[in-house]
Amino acid sequence: MDLTPTILAKILLPKTPMILKIALFNTLSLSENASKQDLRTEITVAIIRSMISRRVTLGRAQRFGLKNSGIKGRMWIAKLTLPAPEDVEGPREALVRAIQELGDGTETYTLPENRSVEGEWTGYRSGVDKNTPLPEISEKEKYTRMMSEVKSKVTVLYFHGGAYCMMDPSSYRPVTSHLAKLTQGRCFSVRYRLAPQNPFPAAILDGLVAYLSLLSPPAGAFHEAVPPMNIVFAGDSAGGNLALVLLQTILTLRRVGISTVSFHGKDIPLDLPAGLSLQSPWCDIALTLPSIHRNANLDYLNPPTQSRLPSYPPDDVWPTKPPRVEIYTEASTLAHPLVSPLATRSELWRGAPPIYMGLGNEGLEDEIAVVARRLHSAGVTVIFDGYEGMPHCFPMIFQGSIASKHCFTTWSNFCMEAIEGKVVKRETGTWMKAFTNPPAFDEVELSQISAVTDAVADQGLLEARDKAMKLEHDLQETWREQQAKSRL
Repeated sequence: MDLTPTILAKILLPKTPMILKIALFNTLSLSENASKQDLRTEITVAIIRSMISRRVTLGRAQRFGLKNSGIKGRMWIAKLTLPAPEDVEGPREALVRAIQELGDGTETYTLPENRSVEGEWTGYRSGVDKNTPLPEISEKEKYTRMMSEVKSKVTVLYFHGGAYCMMDPSSYRPVTSHLAKLTQGRCFSVRYRLAPQNPFPAAILDGLVAYLSLLSPPAGAFHEAVPPMNIVFAGDSAGGNLALVLLQTILTLRRVGISTVSFHGKDIPLDLPAGLSLQSPWCDIALTLPSIHRNANLDYLNPPTQSRLPSYPPDDVWPTKPPRVEIYTEASTLAHPLVSPLATRSELWRGAPPIYMGLGNEGLEDEIAVVARRLHSAGVTVIFDGYEGMPHCFPMIFQGSIASKHCFTTWSNFCMEAIEGKVVKRETGTWMKAFTNPPAFDEVELSQISAVTDAVADQGLLEARDKAMKLEHDLQETWREQQAKSRL
């Protein structure tokens, strides 16, 4: 979304005292962040944190994240609606089987309806300036024009971030078009259903339908069938979570002997993609590990409150009826592997394709590192790139910085290497040092990438789930009592 000068002024003017204070202390190397963040980074993080902390309703936050500033410049966008599958034993039933296989039977959730899935084909458009609008032609013709500029086999299936409750493919066009440019390929960016209106597992079902639609195009699709070895799942934050749990869904189904899914009347093989390319993936919906507090000064993500309840003022979107503790899911599923990848045992990742993980010194650092270690111990090829002092999803925020340029390059190179089968297995991950130009790196053994043990991670997640379940039960009891009184 674009911020006009007027909107930008309204945001920044009240924060002038804070900005001046940070500028003074960072310049004098007296601020808490000065050893890891330059002035621009520290100020930007503080401004974003203050914006996120504003007391606005979730409905308003959703509407702001969905604002569409139009399509112009060096990108092709071709919008597409994928029809809902009507197969009796189709994607929805396969997803339920995976949820049951990975759970203990106590989980409760709302089974989503089969719906059509919207998305955007995105490619790089050369030979135009940044203000050139798309030509007024059909979406199919836009796709054809886009494909005339695609030079590689890379097809990125992209899942946007936004805590599963905000943002949209239209918000992510600068990201997906940049990935398309760097890979010389194309992205299909999925408009998956958002919570709290559509909680777990609606987004996973939409992601599965999108993937199957790439493998076997339904009626009305623009594209030809894409071989799985040419597809890379990609995403950031909640989108990174979605990519991981979609992969685990496929791995689980294959593990229990389900090798095909009925999709628009055809049995489609459940083949694995070439790889996963992730930025700051949200691996622990409950946010239980130490870095969510340890890195709070370096990140704009707010640690969970003591009550764990989201701080949005009430509106017709939130809280839900009956109330929940978590926006995305019911409390009973917090420790389910298809909600929090942190809950996935190492052996369940066996057979996964190569996975790239980029991150900063952010609130999610520990959970990402623990999942990376578990993937590595399962024999999965893991490319782990950390960036000292950088906040959550920093490549999207500081696209001109040295760290972001390096991250986008490694992110896109991974996609190209994955479809060529050329990702080299490593025993170490890297952390790019702050303030280095050219970049300098420290290497860390993947087996030692986090000081948080598996036992500590598992225990923390289970304790958070149990506390959330009790709180959710109490909230729902109070709500039911209020409903009963209102009917008298």
